[in-house]
Amino acid sequence: MIRKPLLGIFLLSLCTFIFISCSDDDDVRDPSGTITLNMLNEDNGKTFLGTSGTYINNSNNFKTTSNFIIDAGSRAGVGVKIEPQINNLAQEVAVSTGHLYQIFDKATLREFASGKQAIQIEAGYYNVYVVSPIVNNSVTAGAVIKYVLVYPETKGLPENGKIIGNLNYAGEKVEFTLPQDAECYFEEHWGSGEKGAFDVKTVDGKLTIDLLKSSDKTYGPYGTYNIYIRKGNVFTTVRLNIGL
Repeated sequence: MIRKPLLGIFLLSLCTFIFISCSDDDDVRDPSGTITLNMLNEDNGKTFLGTSGTYINNSNNFKTTSNFIIDAGSRAGVGVKIEPQINNLAQEVAVSTGHLYQIFDKATLREFASGKQAIQIEAGYYNVYVVSPIVNNSVTAGAVIKYVLVYPETKGLPENGKIIGNLNYAGEKVEFTLPQDAECYFEEHWGSGEKGAFDVKTVDGKLTIDLLKSSDKTYGPYGTYNIYIRKGNVFTTVRLNIGL
């Protein structure tokens, strides 16, 4: 009489285990666009990874000069859900089987006054997974890798390049509501006449920019000004036009 309930519990547990296992497998399936590459090191052909300029050097390290790379640690595959890891960026890291790496274009990263870095919302970066080493006559000749181009989540930030206002005359202002917990930076054109032309403040999540001097295409201020807005590890650029 006791065995039937126990058997039922066992089967239920087994089904639950299989369901969870399948769910985990789904999480690490190779995303659409994943490329498998036999990446030979510097001594055996020097295969480059996509358009990143990254290769494996003769010390069997990933090496890049024009970008940044980070070792995100041991992971289950190239399809794991992981945000951009933009701390401890390097240009050379060891190639480790079973590890996930991320490669970023330097031009897509920005450091804010808080000291925190972020990646532009529309900027692609590579997730790279090391499947296994390539061994030739007992010598490591490179690695089998999988990589895919991915994009960061926008986290509610406005689209990159959005125009938030046009100002021409002293006394005009523009107001813009920032996402919660956002950090922003107004970039002035040093030397083009805008000194003392703007009053920029953020109060209760609202960015206000007052124009204190009328636009002047000879002496300034004039042109397009960038405002960088960061939320977490991503940022966007919105723009303000003066005298256009």
